[in-house]
Amino acid sequence: MTAQHDPEAILTGLDDEAWPPIGYARGTAADPAGTLRALASADDEAVDEALSSFWAALRARVPAYPATAQVVPYLARVCAAGIHQETLLELLHSVANGEDQPRKDQDELTAAVAAQVPLLLPLLSHDDEDIRRWLIRIVLLSGRSRETAEAIRARWAEEPDPALRSALLSACRIASPDVAAELSASELGPERDPEIRLVAALNLVRDGASWTDELEAAATAWALQGGDTEPVERWFDVDSGDWKDTDPDDESFELLLQLLADRGELPAALRLLDAVLAAEGPGDGLRGRRAMGAIEPLCAEFRAAPALLAPRLASLVTHQDLVVAGRAVGQLRRLGDEGGPAADALLIHASGERVAEAEDKFDAEDAEEVADNALGALLDLGDPRAVPLLARDLPRRKEALETAVGTSPWSRHDKPSVPFDPRLLDAARDLIRHPDRRNYSAPRYLCKLLASWGPQAAPALPELYSLLTKERQDAPGAVAAVAAGTEAAAEAADRLRAAAEGASVYDRMPTAEALHRLTGDTAQLVEAIRPGLDDILYSQRAAVGRAGRLGPAAEPLLPRLRELLVPGDGWGLEDCLSAASAVRAIVGEPAADELIPVLAQGLESQYPVIRASAVRVAARLGAGAAPLAERIAPLLESLSTFLPAARALLAAPGAVAAEGVVDREELTEALLLTVDCTGHSETALDLLRDLGGGSLSPSAADRLRESLTAQRRPPLRQYDLQRIRTDQRRTAALRAALGE
Repeated sequence: MTAQHDPEAILTGLDDEAWPPIGYARGTAADPAGTLRALASADDEAVDEALSSFWAALRARVPAYPATAQVVPYLARVCAAGIHQETLLELLHSVANGEDQPRKDQDELTAAVAAQVPLLLPLLSHDDEDIRRWLIRIVLLSGRSRETAEAIRARWAEEPDPALRSALLSACRIASPDVAAELSASELGPERDPEIRLVAALNLVRDGASWTDELEAAATAWALQGGDTEPVERWFDVDSGDWKDTDPDDESFELLLQLLADRGELPAALRLLDAVLAAEGPGDGLRGRRAMGAIEPLCAEFRAAPALLAPRLASLVTHQDLVVAGRAVGQLRRLGDEGGPAADALLIHASGERVAEAEDKFDAEDAEEVADNALGALLDLGDPRAVPLLARDLPRRKEALETAVGTSPWSRHDKPSVPFDPRLLDAARDLIRHPDRRNYSAPRYLCKLLASWGPQAAPALPELYSLLTKERQDAPGAVAAVAAGTEAAAEAADRLRAAAEGASVYDRMPTAEALHRLTGDTAQLVEAIRPGLDDILYSQRAAVGRAGRLGPAAEPLLPRLRELLVPGDGWGLEDCLSAASAVRAIVGEPAADELIPVLAQGLESQYPVIRASAVRVAARLGAGAAPLAERIAPLLESLSTFLPAARALLAAPGAVAAEGVVDREELTEALLLTVDCTGHSETALDLLRDLGGGSLSPSAADRLRESLTAQRRPPLRQYDLQRIRTDQRRTAALRAALGE
């Protein structure tokens, strides 16, 4: 305790608080007032217990502790009074930062902590460096404040620790750019600490200063400092959606390069990056990580960056530090075709050269992982050198195989895209005959690959037959695709019939579906689906989907499908909508009258996924869904339902008009915005053309042209692993729509 410790002053107003229902909370935090009293008491044991309870409760994200914002002012008072200051500052920072799982009320929590900064500012002069460091981290989250900036100015000359001086300068930029620029102007000289020189350069550029040789020298000095160090613990960046292994407290270099690029000075940013890549001597791994930390956001944000940075990424792919090399390979996978200039560098890893050079088994395992991803990148690029390597190393190339069949999250295609190759066919057959624990899921993926080759893969039919009782969901379709139109078709049909006889209700359906593709036998597929509609839930769901895909030929199943339009015994509203989709596929638009009741229920659901399902079925009903137009219109307000809702309304006569449920101009504006904020630009463009009677209006074309020529990609609305490729598809669709 300190002389400042006055429980009465700390707890002023506590008795007037109206605490919300707390619900679940660990320890004593279920009683916020009592826990605060214990925290402010002189009982060390009670203080420790209270602190532990608040630590668990306030940092919890699910379920969220509802009293967090109300508790924050009292915690700040306790901290200012000298009680467990470092721990409380760390806790307050955690509340303000949201860590990697921000709460829905995160803005409110951050503001609550920021409001307490004036009370805590005297701690900038505390003897304990860790206390000063945590307070500075809180200031970095707290927004504009002249009072805070002046406190930093007062502390600036006295702060002895260079790292904290750098952090103070960054915090000052947040509190007051003007004060930060004043302090920064005198910190650029070569005698200053390199990290402080970098932050000073960033502050001045943020303040609008022209880029000069002095600023470039300051930024370059920081980038080139440092020796070989181990990477820091990985952390998750919620802004980019990436795991990172750079220091989260030192992103000034990355920010500076982005700011220069945003000002149209990308060449200056690239000169800084080249200085890092060209440097020699100790610290090569550290510089490589710094370079990657800057390259990743540049590629993500700026359309011109990938073409310029791909050659630089090629040099990082061959980096001796496998962490750097792996990140470079991952970044190239995001670039799509623009990563082509790095193909030769990728080949070094994909060929296994670095695996052979590994000094121990741990390095070999890391090199194998990078090799697998590098080969996947080459396959995605369509490089002809990739397929022979996949054939040679198939058992060890799980990621590359998934890329080849379109199931990897990195894949550009959602289906197999590898051309037929006799060597890969032989390797596939061998791997099916001799399973490898390193790629235990290979048979499933190989079924997809062989099916994509069709009759060319006929020599593999014996191996596929052996999988009919092991991979019942994938092997039957592969057998049908490979045997179709060949002399083996009759034997394949017999094999499928035999496999169907010994299969469960669930597994019989894909076998019968494969037989239908091979022979046109609809009756057997209908009879396989029929028991599925009465089986356990996952069989029912699979059966409904297959009935819908079968279309009018599934008419004998209509009575049961109509029964499934009503919820019951685990069969929920979303399942009912799947049944409605199947009925629509079988009956067509005349099914509208019987489907409208279940669609109406779905449109009123509290769950977005169910509303989205309902409006998609309504869109397929076309004019038959017109009675639901008033209920569909509100779904234009959500990105998850906007496009199918717009399609449904456009199909409903009179729904989109000056006197309709939706104004044509308002819908046009919303569609223009949707082109930039979803991964379904092609759909939005199609609907814009429908609105324009088959072509884009001149005003819409002008807006789209602005989007096409923007140097920055559209803002990221939610995490998208494929952000760059999504934007590449968007720009291609825009060019096609505009005829450019």
